[in-house]
Amino acid sequence: MATNTGKASLEQEAQSLQAYMNEYSQQFELMSQQLRFIETARAEALASVDAIEAVSSSKGEVDSLLNLGGGVSVRAKVTDTKRMIVGIGAGVSVEKSAEDAVSYLKDRVTEMDASAKRLAESLGKLEQQVGAVQKRMDEISRIYASGMQ
Repeated sequence: MATNTGKASLEQEAQSLQAYMNEYSQQFELMSQQLRFIETARAEALASVDAIEAVSSSKGEVDSLLNLGGGVSVRAKVTDTKRMIVGIGAGVSVEKSAEDAVSYLKDRVTEMDASAKRLAESLGKLEQQVGAVQKRMDEISRIYASGMQ
C-alpha cells in the first residue's frame, strides 16, 4: 500500500503536468495561428506576383477594378503597367519596376517559407513534449487505477 506522502507527491506531479499541458496547448495555438498567417500572406504574395506579371506583360492600358473598400469597386484603367507601388512594411511604400516588385515578393515568399519551416519544426518539438507529458499522466492514472499498490 502506498503512503500518503507518495499519493500527495503523485497528485502534485499530476497537477504540475496538467499545468504544462495547458501551457503547451496555448503555445500550440499561438504557433498554429502564426503558421496560418504566414500561409495566407504567402498565398497573397504569390497571387500578386501572378497579377504583376500579367499586367506588366500587356501592351498599353489595362482595364481593372479598383477596390475602394467596404465591398465597393470602381472600373479603372491602368496606364503605367511597368511601375508598381510596393508596401515594404511599417506603412511605407516605394515605387519599383514590375521586375523589381516581382523579385521583392519572391524574396518575401522565400523568407516566409523559412519561417513556416521553423514554426513547423517548433510545433513538432512541442508535440513531442506533449506526448511525453501525456505518457507520464497516463502512468500516474494507471497507478491510481491500480489502487497505488
